[in-house]
Amino acid sequence: MEALVSKKPPEDGSYSQSKPASAQHKQLITRNLKIAYGQVASEPVPQRLLDVLSALDAAEEKKS
Repeated sequence: MEALVSKKPPEDGSYSQSKPASAQHKQLITRNLKIAYGQVASEPVPQRLLDVLSALDAAEEKKS
C-alpha cells in the first residue's frame, strides 16, 4: 500500500497542472483507493468465513 501512496502521479496528462493541489490530491487518493480495494474485492471469500455465515443462517432458520 505504501508503494501506491508514494507513487508519483502519471505524466500522461491525466493530472493537470492547472488544477489546485487539493484536486490533484483527491484524484491521486481516489485512484489509489480504487487500485487497493479493487485487488481486495477480486479475492475469493475464505472458506472459513463462508462456513461461519452458513452456520449463522442455519441458526437463524431454526429460530423461525
